[in-house]
Amino acid sequence: MTSRRPFAAAALTGLLVVAGLAAAADSAMAQSVSRHRSASVTGAQHSAMRGADIYRSPGSATVSRYGSVDGQGWSSARARTTVDTGNGYATTAVRTGPAGNAQTRAASIAHGDDSYSRSSSLQTSNGYGYDRQIDAYRDDDGVTVNRTATANNGATRSSTVTRPN
Repeated sequence: MTSRRPFAAAALTGLLVVAGLAAAADSAMAQSVSRHRSASVTGAQHSAMRGADIYRSPGSATVSRYGSVDGQGWSSARARTTVDTGNGYATTAVRTGPAGNAQTRAASIAHGDDSYSRSSSLQTSNGYGYDRQIDAYRDDDGVTVNRTATANNGATRSSTVTRPN
């Protein structure tokens, strides 16, 4: 009569090694994810297809969509990136529509012990856009908040508010 326990132990060890590799792969997949989706329909008179490529990783994401209807193609895309700056963050997002028009947004926030700053902007491929800036700081007199907005056509609006202690 032979014992099957050494085989069972070896099989269990192999299973644990494979499970460890799977766990390592899962943690790597949690860092970045890539997916592809597509679908198509064909009929007697018409045909259509669409697809999407999606990529996500810590701090960034990209989505590309495309398709066609009866041979007329279209595509759109968007991408976003966020970066930790140490005292805040900065984000950039770009979006391109099926007609080729693009829109870029940028934003950043920075803060210190007695200060806070936030800036944002929007720019489009047809020339529309604006920039906004908010700066706030605290000193012995109170809190001062400066706001400024400037459009691409040159229009500017600004305000300063001080709240005493």
